[in-house]
Amino acid sequence: MAAPIPDEDLVSQVLSESWDLFKNDFVLYVVASLLLVAVTIVSLGLFSGPMTVGFIRLVERRRRGDEAGPTDIFDGFSQLGASLIAAILIGVGVFIGLLLLVVPGLVFGFAMAFAFQAIAIEGETATGAMSRSYEVVRNNIALSIVFVVILLVLSSLGGLVVFGNLLTMPFCMIMMTLAYHRLSSMS
Repeated sequence: MAAPIPDEDLVSQVLSESWDLFKNDFVLYVVASLLLVAVTIVSLGLFSGPMTVGFIRLVERRRRGDEAGPTDIFDGFSQLGASLIAAILIGVGVFIGLLLLVVPGLVFGFAMAFAFQAIAIEGETATGAMSRSYEVVRNNIALSIVFVVILLVLSSLGGLVVFGNLLTMPFCMIMMTLAYHRLSSMS
């Protein structure tokens, strides 16, 4: 049995692998992000779940070294039911939690950090993905917090610069997908 990787090394490995994936297919991820945002806006958020699942699947293809194009993010519609229901349940859960003095909504949102990865990678149902995300976060609280904080910081920095989110959003999606692989194998 291999010795466990120290937390700092795991975080740096995930960040390094994420950067390598991102820089090697920079245009692919930026164009795919534009498609994701455009479809999400046009659908008034209704298709954010399937598009997110499709983006994660795109990351998975490139991670394995398979060919992929920006329109491959539409593959997420093959899991339309699970991703749509998960997006609605997570949105409602966060909303209700925010009404209950904010903290419960933040905790619920944090616990659901990997729900779409579970749908895209493991083919989970909506509730199965939510349970799996909760399990991964619960079993790796400190590392999950680190990855979510990195995501929030990068997203905030991206929001400060015009079109900055076109760079930070795909990188964060790649990072969270790779983090899911590492953390779920430890759960």
